[in-house]
Amino acid sequence: MAAVRRRRWAGSVTFPLPGAAFLTASLALGCAHEALPPLALPASVVPPPAPAWQLPPHLARIPAPVPPYSWPDPRQPVQIVVPQWAGVAAAPFAATVQRAASYYQLPAELIWAVMKVESDFRHKAVSRAGARGLMQLMPSTARAIGVRNALDPEQNILGGAYYLRHLANRYRGDVIFTLAAYNAGPGSVRRHGGIPPFPETQNYIRKVLSYYVHSVLLPL
Repeated sequence: MAAVRRRRWAGSVTFPLPGAAFLTASLALGCAHEALPPLALPASVVPPPAPAWQLPPHLARIPAPVPPYSWPDPRQPVQIVVPQWAGVAAAPFAATVQRAASYYQLPAELIWAVMKVESDFRHKAVSRAGARGLMQLMPSTARAIGVRNALDPEQNILGGAYYLRHLANRYRGDVIFTLAAYNAGPGSVRRHGGIPPFPETQNYIRKVLSYYVHSVLLPL
């Protein structure tokens, strides 16, 4: 379950409802590079050195976005793939995940892993804290990024991907800090000088990383 400590950020954008208007507006926004300036992390702030936190070097950091920022042409075929561990429940969301990963320049495997831990692919999931949908967006977060209906799978995935990209930019691509802030909020990461000591957040990071590292994408 996503924690309740997620916060708004400056410079939020609005996602129109899905469709042709959405694609047109997305091309104009260039959202992949629109976020707060990356924070300078203190040299002493590093993830705990336990094996559970270790990542292969190529997965430990999300590359910075590179222009041009272009939405995939909906007329072009998309290679639809899902992780082996996701099963048939994830299949309806594969096209949206691939397009979100392409536009926001995120690993599709990371989006899948977050979605698995957040909602287990239940698009109508609502947590006790009020987080909603596949990526479990809190109402304040959904409003801040302009998601009008957090239970709509396409809006929810695109909103969650935008938030992940925003956090990745903020933490210079560090996957662990990005996940910690997605779960507990950037404010908690700042107040604790690193990964918050909440068992929920630390377990959340371990679970997401486990799926992320062991993702095997299979074509549908």
